[in-house]
Amino acid sequence: MRVSVAQVSPKLGRVEENIEKAVEFVKEAIKEKSSLCIFPELSLTGYTLQDLTFEVAITQEDERLIPLLELSREIGIIVGLIEETEENLFYNSAFYIREGKIQHVHRKVYLPTYGMFDEARFTAAGNRVDVFSSPVGKGSILICEDLWHFSTVYLAFLQGAKHIFALSASPGRGYREEGMFGNAEVWMNMGEFYSRMTGSYFFFVNRVGTEDGFVFSGNSFVADPYGNIIARSSPFEEELLTVEVEDSLIRSARINLPLLRDERPEMVMNNLRRILR
Repeated sequence: MRVSVAQVSPKLGRVEENIEKAVEFVKEAIKEKSSLCIFPELSLTGYTLQDLTFEVAITQEDERLIPLLELSREIGIIVGLIEETEENLFYNSAFYIREGKIQHVHRKVYLPTYGMFDEARFTAAGNRVDVFSSPVGKGSILICEDLWHFSTVYLAFLQGAKHIFALSASPGRGYREEGMFGNAEVWMNMGEFYSRMTGSYFFFVNRVGTEDGFVFSGNSFVADPYGNIIARSSPFEEELLTVEVEDSLIRSARINLPLLRDERPEMVMNNLRRILR
């Protein structure tokens, strides 16, 4: 099966225009016969929102999502946005859309509040890492800072995720002559490690473009279950990256390195209880 990674440059606060762009990329993914199309963190709203957070929020019933809901009858779609709940709580969320419905929601668990980041002032933190069935198999969505806490990947791993969908809006830092930001190399190292240790495909979907003086670092990539980078996007351009995924490769990786078989979550739980006491 094929998966498409949509490296896009959202416009800050322009939800309708960002949805139109997403529709264009999804249609291209359908032409490439992909079963799933994945977009970056906050791809429908832009990232540096601050007070705009509450103006651009999207509920699960928002009619502006209808074009994506309709396309999801042909392909699975993962998009990032500000979600508003019935309780008027606001989350940095990702929706997995399939068969005309929102099938799964991940709410960003870890909200960065260092450097340029101030997310916890404007959004609530999620408290759950789950898996869901996608066209390519069981997967888990994690959003940017979530990946810097390996507990989230561990929870996805324990629940049998075969695909880690890592959505990001990572600003570039330390540009290098070889056409890559320094932090993009760190993300690649992370993807190589997580994919190898979990025997999973790792899809890193970052954005490009600029907002409020920040340049986002692109370099979206896909790592296979052996930790090999099999495809990578450019640092600056919008791009649709499409790859073949093979369940047989996951199987062989997990036979060669049977970490899931040998994992001991009850031991971890006992030690967590001890530490918390």
